[in-house]
Amino acid sequence: MLLPDVSLRLESEIAAEIAARGPIPFARFMELCLYHPVLGYYTRGVGGGGGRDYVTSSGIHVAFGALLARQAEEMWRRAGRPEPWHFVEFGPGEGYFASDFLREAARNGAFAAALRYLLVEPSRALQERQRSRLKGRTSIPLSWVDEQGLDGRAPLVGCLFANEVLDAFPVHRVVGSADGPREIHVVVRDGGLHETLLPLSAPALERFLAESALTLEPGQEADINLAAPCWITWAVSLMKKGYLVVVDYGHEARDLYAPQRRRGTLLSYHHHRVNEEFLQRPGDQDLTAHLDFTALRRAAEARGARCLGLTTQSRFLLALGALDFLPVPAAGSPETGRAGADAVRSVREREALKELILPGRMGDTFRVFVLGVGDVPRDLAGLSRPWARSEETAATAPLSPPRGASSADEQEN
Repeated sequence: MLLPDVSLRLESEIAAEIAARGPIPFARFMELCLYHPVLGYYTRGVGGGGGRDYVTSSGIHVAFGALLARQAEEMWRRAGRPEPWHFVEFGPGEGYFASDFLREAARNGAFAAALRYLLVEPSRALQERQRSRLKGRTSIPLSWVDEQGLDGRAPLVGCLFANEVLDAFPVHRVVGSADGPREIHVVVRDGGLHETLLPLSAPALERFLAESALTLEPGQEADINLAAPCWITWAVSLMKKGYLVVVDYGHEARDLYAPQRRRGTLLSYHHHRVNEEFLQRPGDQDLTAHLDFTALRRAAEARGARCLGLTTQSRFLLALGALDFLPVPAAGSPETGRAGADAVRSVREREALKELILPGRMGDTFRVFVLGVGDVPRDLAGLSRPWARSEETAATAPLSPPRGASSADEQEN
């Protein structure tokens, strides 16, 4: 008989696996919590950035998707205007980014004609919501594909894009000790799930520590994401010519594994509250850790790609024209209350945009990692100094409201 609560059901399955095979690495526990075929947090469509536990940049303001469309258009133009030009979005979430991107892309008829938009979404629940949001919104060809289908379309010319995807790959939690590195495993004790330290679970972990020249002090914890470099290697292999853009939080290895960072970066998100109760609510809370951009660069370069830049989301969006989206208050009549409503809307728009680009907020927390494959220009607008943006990339964008504001366009949803 199935238990009614998702977390209880998944905890029961995890306990059964531990009973059958012994303690499991935390990475396996995290994999089951997020990607269990039936009960996983992302599989069920809970983790799409829709606002229950967290919001992504694309859920804050339409500027995020629109500005990435500007960058993609420049990539296409400077690559010689190839047709078709594929833009592949991994983890499309609620479909906000695609909607905003496609609206902006349609402003350039030649780019829109060349564009083929592919969405890689394994969750059926999220895919249904994406289809509903995007239905009838654009004449640009859309396709939903899985990874196998993407392999079948390779080699691609275009841009691969992943926003807050790799941070949710399972991590191995490694702890330094006087006897060398140990790994956190999950066991069943006293009727519940608990953590315990055991030897490293895989030779790949030993190789990663050696390649990174990483020595942990006793008691120092590090979250090792082995899957992310493998994903980068695979993604680069899909490309004949073009770019790979990863937007996520993370650091270079020297900062990520610095001795003063004692506990690692793993966090849980549940109803907009951050916690470290990693074993609680399996399948019903997000688990995420910062990326190691040094490891991602190493994997990409081994496959023949070039690292074109690593910058903050703030600098990237400002260089592409984020300030074009600052609202201009419309004139209104005090008698009708229009002036007050416009003032409130203007404040909301400004606050939403500030969240994307100001230091100390999402604009400062997230990094933009850009790789080039093949003979492509490296001096992209998004990687330039924001204050040196060229006139060509400063085209005026339509003033748009933050996500969730009432407008004719949003009411269509």
